[in-house]
Amino acid sequence: MTSVDELVAVVDRLLDPEHGCVWNREQTHASLARYAVEETYELVDAIDGDDTDELREELGDVLYQVVLHAGIAAHQGRFDLDDVADSVREKMQRRHPHVFGDEEAHTVEDVVRFWRAAKAAEKAGRSSVYAGVPRAMPPLERAVKLFERLEERGDLHAAVASVADGSVVEQVGVDVGLDVGSAGPVADGMVQQPFGSRVDVAWGAGMLAEVAVVHEQGIDPVASLRAAVTLLEAAARQAEEESAVAPDTTAAPDTAAERLHGDEERASS
Repeated sequence: MTSVDELVAVVDRLLDPEHGCVWNREQTHASLARYAVEETYELVDAIDGDDTDELREELGDVLYQVVLHAGIAAHQGRFDLDDVADSVREKMQRRHPHVFGDEEAHTVEDVVRFWRAAKAAEKAGRSSVYAGVPRAMPPLERAVKLFERLEERGDLHAAVASVADGSVVEQVGVDVGLDVGSAGPVADGMVQQPFGSRVDVAWGAGMLAEVAVVHEQGIDPVASLRAAVTLLEAAARQAEEESAVAPDTTAAPDTAAERLHGDEERASS
């Protein structure tokens, strides 16, 4: 039995109706979704930190999420981990015909072309080439993904321009993609949210245009922003450490002159 087999056995025991864990038994794919996202972010942190031990641990946590979701599906009679593995194995073989077939790839561009062609054939039933871009992605990552697909079709400049100049709003409405039902009415491109914050569609359009520019310049906006945020955290921690060791200027008077002044006030009272 491999370590993966043993992990599957652990998950099966956790999900056992009689002898398992009550918390695990109550979980669904939907209730566990946020944990998959959190574990993936922690994996990215480990990669950024170039920490081998952390990387191994976080890969294990992501693997556990996969095995747990597959275990839940297996208990529902839908599919199991072998089905998941078979599916991705077949996909990788289809998308690498230069390795598992008769095609030849001499450049990275050749590989990307084969990959895109195979993916397009697999997803031929989709109504749009943009249907596979998850709406749950963080907006910056989602924007870059959409940029890539727009570039493939030669529509990037026109699409970004229609957002930046507001012409797309006239066609689809400003409330597309906004939870206006719970956030409040749309007025002048603004959506009022709970607790006083606002969604400014025009500001977002301007940011999108800027991101498109740097994307075309070959700059990775996601990695660039992540690096800047990491520096922001470092600056915050430095300020925190400095404030922890700084003298307390609000303490009671301690100089001789201040003590003498206090004695004089007490004597005259």
